[in-house]
Amino acid sequence: MDKEQYFDIEAPIIPGVSLGGINQGMQVKGLEKIFRTDQYFARDKKISLVTTPSLRYIEYWYMGGIMRLKVDIYDGRISNIIATAGYQGTVNGVLRVGMTVREVLQVDASFTCYSPPGGLMSPNFLGICLYFTPNFDAETDSLSDYLDHKILGIGLLNEFNAEGDDVYVMLYGLNHPRFNG
Repeated sequence: MDKEQYFDIEAPIIPGVSLGGINQGMQVKGLEKIFRTDQYFARDKKISLVTTPSLRYIEYWYMGGIMRLKVDIYDGRISNIIATAGYQGTVNGVLRVGMTVREVLQVDASFTCYSPPGGLMSPNFLGICLYFTPNFDAETDSLSDYLDHKILGIGLLNEFNAEGDDVYVMLYGLNHPRFNG
């Protein structure tokens, strides 16, 4: 990794664990020097502080948003990491930012759309969400209409969302992998 790079944009994405060499859930403590050196709103800096409507989280974008880190201001933990266009790492060598929904379904046909935010999740790839459009509505849209859409980002998932709901049970119901052995 180049010493000017703060994070490794070629690192593999380990579902539910790490992206860019950063572990989800880790304390920001120890990374403060990195954040403080370039903490500006300008998008051309290595690290940009991005305003969010939340009073609980702040978001940092690395290299214009190639990696986006959401930090919980109450406990100082990285609560969400998303890789977007320009990220070179893959999930298990087969899933990457920029591939189409069709290509994703060829890798694993069990990917199901979860909306909002227009992301694909699979019981075979627990711990990640593949984002392809913020406009998908699972109640009115068909995934077949989006086969040529590109994956815009890959985000790490914890089992629970910010409201404390188990996102896998919400998506898979009794077909949740935990209930199937």
